[in-house]
Amino acid sequence: YTFYSNRHSSWSRIDMVWISGELFSNIYDIDIGTSTWADHNPIMVVWKGQKKRTRWTLNNTILKEDNFKSKMEKELIFFFKENKKEEISLQNLWDTMKAYTRGIIIDYTRKRNI
Repeated sequence: YTFYSNRHSSWSRIDMVWISGELFSNIYDIDIGTSTWADHNPIMVVWKGQKKRTRWTLNNTILKEDNFKSKMEKELIFFFKENKKEEISLQNLWDTMKAYTRGIIIDYTRKRNI
């Protein structure tokens, strides 16, 4: 029960949690807690944990592939030709290059694994 009426000395279930059927499958547990300072007891809903996304890591085996080395050399020459400008800080250039090469590597390994 979630509500106690002092006036009627009775408990009732007037507090509810409304969710869609789609969300219902994500519930791990539901519990009615106790309250010492209010006339309503809390309803606790525990959601199933979502699997954490893992950090991307480089597949070191591609570093030995001639096709990969050739592709990366071309991509890095292109990248620095287009982005190495005086008004761009070295830190910004470095961070941008890391993001760019990561995208190239992810695309390369995806196509390689098809």
